Parts: sequence; C-alpha cells; structure tokens
Amino acid sequence: MNKVKDISAHLLENGLDVRISTIGFSMFPLIAPGDRIIITPQKDLNIGDLIVFARADTMVCHRLAQVFTRDGIEYYCTRGDNCSAHDGPVTSDQIIGKVIRIDRARISLARKILLLVYPVLRFGRLNAMVVSALMMARNIVKRKTP
Repeated sequence: MNKVKDISAHLLENGLDVRISTIGFSMFPLIAPGDRIIITPQKDLNIGDLIVFARADTMVCHRLAQVFTRDGIEYYCTRGDNCSAHDGPVTSDQIIGKVIRIDRARISLARKILLLVYPVLRFGRLNAMVVSALMMARNIVKRKTP
C-alpha cells in the first residue's frame, strides 16, 4: 500500500474526513485531474453516491451503480462517469469512504459546458463521445488560430 492510502485509511478509520487531490479522467467532467475531494468515513451508501475504494495500491473514486448479495456477501459495483463499463465488484472492507464535496482546481469553458449538460452525460458512451468531440474541436480551433 502507498503512504497516502495508508494515512487516509487510518484517518478515516478514526472518524476524520480526508481531503485528497485526484488524478485521471474516469470521473470527468464532474471530477478532473487536480480537483480535490473530501472523503468521509460514513458508509451509508446509496446508488449514485461517489465512493472511494481500495484497489491494489491505489484509491479509486467512482460512482456506486449497483449493490448485490451473493453467498451472503454484499458486493458493490461502481463505474466511472467517463467509463463505458462497470468496475469489478468490491466488498465493504475495500470501501474507504464516501465523497461529500468536490473542490475544483479550475473550470475551463469546455468543462463548464460539460458540467451544464452533465445529467445527460451519465451514459458512459455518450459522455466519452461528447468529450472526444470537444477535444477534437478544441484541437481544430488551436490549429487555425495564428
């Protein structure tokens, strides 16, 4: 386990909220690299909540999509808003906490537009297509400007 994960898990186990910076685009546009999320140890989870769970040596923040029980064990399926498929299921002992706040590092015009239409973009493939189209449009505009 890495130190950030270890320290965060220890603080959360002791009932304290944790604030960490994010990397990756799996939750874009809601969460972008460099944004900070506040995680609480609270584990009363509902479908649609953003949860943080341990996977290998990292912490992953994805949206809770499904809860099911198999052989008496409760499993949680998550999915990044910008992903087309669910993650593999995790168990409650892998869940570190729940996101209660997002502090945004910066909001570009493209991201403001994406956040405006975000409810429509909850469908992973549509989200990925819109993000790709906006990135291509931005690259075309950059090439044409002197």
